[in-house]
Amino acid sequence: MTADRLGVSLVFDSSPLNYFTRAGHLDTLEKLVEDRACLITTAVAEELQRGASRNSRLHMIGAQPWLSVVNDDSMRFLSLFSTFHGRLGGSRRDMKDIGEATTLAYAELHRCTAVVDDRVGRNIGTAYGISMSSSLHLLCHGLRNQLIAEEDACSVVDALRDAEAFLPCGGSDFLDWARAEGLLDSP
Repeated sequence: MTADRLGVSLVFDSSPLNYFTRAGHLDTLEKLVEDRACLITTAVAEELQRGASRNSRLHMIGAQPWLSVVNDDSMRFLSLFSTFHGRLGGSRRDMKDIGEATTLAYAELHRCTAVVDDRVGRNIGTAYGISMSSSLHLLCHGLRNQLIAEEDACSVVDALRDAEAFLPCGGSDFLDWARAEGLLDSP
Protein backbone atom coordinates (compact mmCIF):
# COMPACT_ATOMS: atom_id res chain seq x y z
CA MET A 1 0.00 0.00 0.00
CA THR A 2 1.23 3.44 -0.74
CA ALA A 3 0.91 6.11 1.91
CA ASP A 4 -1.71 7.98 -0.12
CA ARG A 5 -4.05 5.27 -1.46
CA LEU A 6 -6.04 2.77 0.54
CA GLY A 7 -8.30 1.61 -2.26
CA VAL A 8 -12.04 1.70 -2.83
CA SER A 9 -12.67 -1.91 -1.78
CA LEU A 10 -10.90 -3.77 1.00
CA VAL A 11 -10.84 -7.52 1.43
CA PHE A 12 -9.79 -8.60 4.92
CA ASP A 13 -7.88 -11.62 6.12
CA SER A 14 -9.08 -12.91 9.50
CA SER A 15 -6.27 -11.57 11.70
CA PRO A 16 -6.97 -7.81 11.48
CA LEU A 17 -10.66 -8.43 12.23
CA ASN A 18 -9.79 -10.93 14.94
CA TYR A 19 -7.40 -8.59 16.76
CA PHE A 20 -9.51 -5.43 16.44
CA THR A 21 -12.52 -7.36 17.76
CA ARG A 22 -10.71 -9.06 20.63
CA ALA A 23 -9.15 -5.70 21.54
CA GLY A 24 -12.62 -4.11 21.72
CA HIS A 25 -11.93 -1.79 18.78
CA LEU A 26 -14.15 -3.10 15.98
CA ASP A 27 -15.92 0.29 16.00
CA THR A 28 -12.54 1.99 15.53
CA LEU A 29 -11.81 -0.24 12.55
CA GLU A 30 -15.15 0.72 11.00
CA LYS A 31 -14.22 4.39 11.37
CA LEU A 32 -10.79 3.80 9.79
CA VAL A 33 -12.22 2.25 6.62
CA GLU A 34 -14.34 5.37 5.91
CA ASP A 35 -17.35 3.86 4.17
CA ARG A 36 -15.29 1.76 1.77
CA ALA A 37 -16.64 -1.58 0.57
CA CYS A 38 -15.28 -4.04 3.15
CA LEU A 39 -15.30 -7.71 2.28
CA ILE A 40 -14.29 -11.08 3.65
CA THR A 41 -14.19 -14.33 1.75
CA THR A 42 -16.31 -17.27 2.80
CA ALA A 43 -13.15 -19.02 4.02
CA VAL A 44 -12.26 -16.07 6.27
CA ALA A 45 -15.82 -15.96 7.61
CA GLU A 46 -15.53 -19.66 8.47
CA GLU A 47 -12.16 -19.12 10.18
CA LEU A 48 -13.66 -16.35 12.32
CA GLN A 49 -16.68 -18.50 13.14
CA ARG A 50 -14.39 -21.33 14.29
CA GLY A 51 -12.40 -18.83 16.35
CA ALA A 52 -15.60 -17.69 18.07
CA SER A 53 -15.65 -20.99 19.95
CA ARG A 54 -12.53 -19.74 21.76
CA ASN A 55 -13.49 -16.05 21.92
CA SER A 56 -17.18 -15.22 21.79
CA ARG A 57 -16.50 -11.60 20.76
CA LEU A 58 -15.66 -12.87 17.28
CA HIS A 59 -19.39 -13.53 16.71
CA MET A 60 -19.78 -9.74 16.50
CA ILE A 61 -17.92 -9.63 13.18
CA GLY A 62 -20.71 -11.39 11.30
CA ALA A 63 -23.21 -8.77 12.50
CA GLN A 64 -21.34 -5.78 11.08
CA PRO A 65 -23.41 -4.07 8.35
CA TRP A 66 -20.25 -2.54 6.83
CA LEU A 67 -18.70 -5.98 6.22
CA SER A 68 -19.91 -8.33 3.47
CA VAL A 69 -19.07 -11.98 2.86
CA VAL A 70 -18.11 -12.72 -0.75
CA ASN A 71 -17.59 -15.91 -2.64
CA ASP A 72 -15.95 -16.57 -5.98
CA ASP A 73 -15.73 -20.05 -7.43
CA SER A 74 -14.56 -19.12 -10.92
CA MET A 75 -11.73 -21.09 -12.44
CA ARG A 76 -9.50 -18.00 -12.41
CA PHE A 77 -10.13 -17.52 -8.68
CA LEU A 78 -9.44 -21.19 -7.94
CA SER A 79 -6.22 -21.02 -9.93
CA LEU A 80 -5.10 -17.90 -8.04
CA PHE A 81 -6.10 -19.49 -4.73
CA SER A 82 -4.01 -22.57 -5.54
CA THR A 83 -1.02 -20.39 -6.43
CA PHE A 84 -1.24 -18.30 -3.27
CA HIS A 85 -1.91 -21.30 -1.02
CA GLY A 86 1.19 -22.99 -2.40
CA ARG A 87 3.30 -19.83 -1.99
CA LEU A 88 2.12 -19.55 1.63
CA GLY A 89 3.35 -23.08 2.26
CA GLY A 90 0.02 -24.90 2.13
CA SER A 91 -0.57 -28.32 0.67
CA ARG A 92 -3.68 -30.24 -0.41
CA ARG A 93 -4.00 -31.80 3.03
CA ASP A 94 -3.12 -28.62 4.90
CA MET A 95 -5.91 -26.25 6.00
CA LYS A 96 -3.32 -23.66 7.02
CA ASP A 97 -3.48 -20.24 5.34
CA ILE A 98 -6.72 -20.98 3.45
CA GLY A 99 -8.29 -17.64 4.46
CA GLU A 100 -5.17 -15.69 3.62
CA ALA A 101 -4.88 -17.42 0.23
CA THR A 102 -8.53 -16.65 -0.60
CA THR A 103 -8.03 -13.04 0.50
CA LEU A 104 -5.05 -12.61 -1.82
CA ALA A 105 -6.80 -14.39 -4.69
CA TYR A 106 -9.93 -12.27 -4.32
CA ALA A 107 -7.90 -9.06 -4.10
CA GLU A 108 -5.91 -9.96 -7.21
CA LEU A 109 -8.95 -10.99 -9.26
CA HIS A 110 -11.24 -8.13 -8.21
CA ARG A 111 -8.57 -5.40 -7.82
CA CYS A 112 -9.22 -4.83 -4.12
CA THR A 113 -6.79 -3.87 -1.41
CA ALA A 114 -5.95 -6.92 0.71
CA VAL A 115 -5.77 -6.21 4.45
CA VAL A 116 -3.32 -8.79 5.79
CA ASP A 117 -1.23 -8.55 8.95
CA ASP A 118 1.05 -11.52 8.27
CA ARG A 119 4.34 -10.27 6.80
CA VAL A 120 4.82 -13.31 4.55
CA GLY A 121 1.34 -12.85 3.09
CA ARG A 122 1.91 -9.14 2.54
CA ASN A 123 5.25 -9.84 0.86
CA ILE A 124 3.68 -12.41 -1.47
CA GLY A 125 0.81 -10.07 -2.30
CA THR A 126 3.21 -7.22 -2.99
CA ALA A 127 5.31 -9.46 -5.25
CA TYR A 128 2.16 -10.14 -7.30
CA GLY A 129 1.34 -6.44 -7.52
CA ILE A 130 -1.64 -6.59 -5.18
CA SER A 131 -2.47 -3.44 -3.24
CA MET A 132 -1.73 -4.37 0.38
CA SER A 133 -2.61 -2.91 3.76
CA SER A 134 -2.46 -4.00 7.40
CA SER A 135 -3.84 -3.05 10.79
CA LEU A 136 -1.04 -0.55 11.36
CA HIS A 137 -1.41 0.87 7.85
CA LEU A 138 -5.11 1.45 8.53
CA LEU A 139 -4.24 3.31 11.74
CA CYS A 140 -1.76 5.46 9.79
CA HIS A 141 -4.43 6.15 7.19
CA GLY A 142 -6.69 7.23 10.04
CA LEU A 143 -4.03 9.55 11.41
CA ARG A 144 -3.29 11.13 8.02
CA ASN A 145 -7.00 11.72 7.42
CA GLN A 146 -7.77 12.88 10.98
CA LEU A 147 -10.08 9.94 11.64
CA ILE A 148 -8.28 9.11 14.89
CA ALA A 149 -6.14 11.09 17.32
CA GLU A 150 -2.50 10.12 17.87
CA GLU A 151 -3.09 9.18 21.51
CA ASP A 152 -6.04 6.98 20.55
CA ALA A 153 -4.07 5.30 17.76
CA CYS A 154 -1.27 4.47 20.21
CA SER A 155 -3.80 3.04 22.65
CA VAL A 156 -5.28 0.88 19.88
CA VAL A 157 -1.81 -0.47 19.04
CA ASP A 158 -1.34 -1.48 22.69
CA ALA A 159 -4.80 -3.06 22.75
CA LEU A 160 -4.03 -5.02 19.57
CA ARG A 161 -0.82 -6.31 21.13
CA ASP A 162 -2.72 -7.23 24.30
CA ALA A 163 -5.03 -9.24 22.02
CA GLU A 164 -1.89 -11.12 20.86
CA ALA A 165 -1.36 -9.35 17.53
CA PHE A 166 2.24 -9.65 16.34
CA LEU A 167 3.21 -6.07 15.58
CA PRO A 168 6.61 -4.45 14.94
CA CYS A 169 6.00 -1.82 17.61
CA GLY A 170 3.99 -0.99 20.70
CA GLY A 171 1.86 2.05 21.35
CA SER A 172 4.74 4.04 22.82
CA ASP A 173 6.88 3.70 19.70
CA PHE A 174 4.12 3.43 17.07
CA LEU A 175 4.43 7.02 15.84
CA ASP A 176 8.21 6.76 15.51
CA TRP A 177 7.82 3.46 13.64
CA ALA A 178 5.15 4.95 11.34
CA ARG A 179 7.31 8.01 10.57
CA ALA A 180 10.34 5.83 9.85
CA GLU A 181 8.22 3.76 7.44
CA GLY A 182 6.96 6.95 5.74
CA LEU A 183 3.36 6.06 6.60
CA LEU A 184 2.46 9.44 8.08
CA ASP A 185 3.67 11.51 5.14
CA SER A 186 0.94 13.57 3.51
CA PRO A 187 -0.29 12.20 0.19
